[in-house]
Amino acid sequence: MDMDEAVRQVLSGNKGAATLFYRRFEGLLRHFLQQKVSNDTVVEELLQDTFLSAFDALPMYRGEASVKTWLISIAKHEVADYYRKRYVRKVVEQTGILWDGVAESLTTPEIEWKKTEMSERFDRAFARMSKKYQKIIEMRYQKELSVKEIAKKLTLPFKATESLIFRARIAFAEAYGTE
Repeated sequence: MDMDEAVRQVLSGNKGAATLFYRRFEGLLRHFLQQKVSNDTVVEELLQDTFLSAFDALPMYRGEASVKTWLISIAKHEVADYYRKRYVRKVVEQTGILWDGVAESLTTPEIEWKKTEMSERFDRAFARMSKKYQKIIEMRYQKELSVKEIAKKLTLPFKATESLIFRARIAFAEAYGTE
């Protein structure tokens, strides 16, 4: 079975096709990821994330690149996301210490009034959004669920969930901007 046939088999829902697809490309992707990340646990996570993203995007695969090239590009994006999140976490951890106690020492009636004003503006903007977007914003930012957790709860593909969160954020920004 050639690679395009493997894709067709998975898309048509043939029993065992996804497993065969995984087995065919798992070694290639694992080797690629091991060259980019030294932690085996992270490699395993990135491998799973790559396949989840690939299966979500498989219906959009047009065959313009080989399946191998397409999967490697997805893996590259997963690695970039991993390092971007790791960098942000490191910056927050390093600078968080600098801000400990600063907020308490800067509290003035004017600052408290501004916080209240911003909170009320937030509430008004949030209320103007659709219930669907409110639910997404609550899940992501109040309950602090990951994109994967939200996708699972909503029974949506990962990429569709990312897109929905992005659209909800845009809707909130527009509602907040008009307040």
